[in-house]
Amino acid sequence: MIRIIREARIEHCTEYSLNFDTSTSGGYAFDCNHKGEVFDISPEGQRNYERCLSGEVKTIRPPYIRERNYTKHTYAVGECYCGAPVELQPDSEGLCYCHCGQGYNTAGQSIRPRSEWEERYEDDY
Repeated sequence: MIRIIREARIEHCTEYSLNFDTSTSGGYAFDCNHKGEVFDISPEGQRNYERCLSGEVKTIRPPYIRERNYTKHTYAVGECYCGAPVELQPDSEGLCYCHCGQGYNTAGQSIRPRSEWEERYEDDY
């Protein structure tokens, strides 16, 4: 069992966007804070934002701030035997791997290499 250095947790998140609707099904949305102050915008996004503010982009309603609330799961992180951190986020087979090749289950228990796994077949089909 590896040492857990960060427990798994559920995070409650709130994000905001400043929206300019150009139709009932689309428009422009820019990440912002709860006051509508836009941030983290690319150069192309900045040009579009300026077009929306100037009125060059025709909108069907005044701009508004949209609040999005969601929860997300943050996986636990353990310390591998090699000393590296391992996020205990399972792959499609339910296993987690360190860059050194050591595998773990989501509880942090080490698993044997695949080459040592036994194939089990049931002949009762």
